[in-house]
Amino acid sequence: MQDNLPLVSIGLPIFNRPEGLIRTLECLVNQTYQNFEIIIADNCSPNLDVERISREYLEKDNRISYYRHDSNKGWGFNTNFVIEKANGDYFMRATDDDFWDETYVEKIIQRMIINPNSSMGFCNFIEVDVKGEKSRQHLENHLPLLQAFTSSNKIQNIKNYINQFEGYGKSCLYFSIFKTDLLRSDFVKRTLENQILAGDLLINLYCLLRGDLVIVPETLMKVSFGNEKQYEIHESKSKIADFLLITIDYKKFISVKDKWQKYFSHQFPLISNSSFSSLDKIKIKGSILRRILLFYYDLICSNIRIRYLPIFKKIQRKTFLE
Repeated sequence: MQDNLPLVSIGLPIFNRPEGLIRTLECLVNQTYQNFEIIIADNCSPNLDVERISREYLEKDNRISYYRHDSNKGWGFNTNFVIEKANGDYFMRATDDDFWDETYVEKIIQRMIINPNSSMGFCNFIEVDVKGEKSRQHLENHLPLLQAFTSSNKIQNIKNYINQFEGYGKSCLYFSIFKTDLLRSDFVKRTLENQILAGDLLINLYCLLRGDLVIVPETLMKVSFGNEKQYEIHESKSKIADFLLITIDYKKFISVKDKWQKYFSHQFPLISNSSFSSLDKIKIKGSILRRILLFYYDLICSNIRIRYLPIFKKIQRKTFLE
């Protein structure tokens, strides 16, 4: 009977982590929602166990396809590749270092089908270490922060997304189930091709501007942290390292400032090209300017270490959640 339900394409761009690949594939092939395909794109992993494992699962499940690039083409290319190979009306990007409940796809798709205006669907989640143990460093419950983007007031949803502190996990919306056509836009393709800093946040914003976000309140995903996110040889995509180094290196301070300033500047044309009225666009752009000022505040506090004083942390947290 699930053949009558929409096809969900699960893109799995991978590189050189066979142990995580096994765990991920077990999570995905055992989903209660059965009408899906899994597209594995191997970015020329030197460890040949990656190809061996992929082909073993391919032989057992005809919903899986496997592609291996003849050279490492970068994580942006590989993500675009799995999107272009997708046959489903819905698309989910998976990784080889996270965990999904077996009902993840089913419960999110059910909500998206009910709301035809939805552009993306996600769930509550927790951060875990590489063993799957709950983090003590992160928020206990992300649901109220996610629900801030789901009210009936579309303008306020976008402003809430822009205003919310990036460190509170809104980038994880990138693990949503999306309408596939949105991810084939020129904007998304360019963002991935150029591997723009915080491109996941920009893609989330692009999709939020074009439809509703639906949220399943249950915790159906565990997002890993603290491990080396391997996309290319000798490359880590950790943004945390940037902010650790700026406290002792002024040049690093300037570099981080410039990179994040570019991220914020990319938001302005997204708003300009949206379907909102001119007045609403002005309001939203005002939120972007406000968020830039808060970013500079945070960066300066990081650089001179005053953010460790309780008074500054309280001001910072209150401001970000307004």
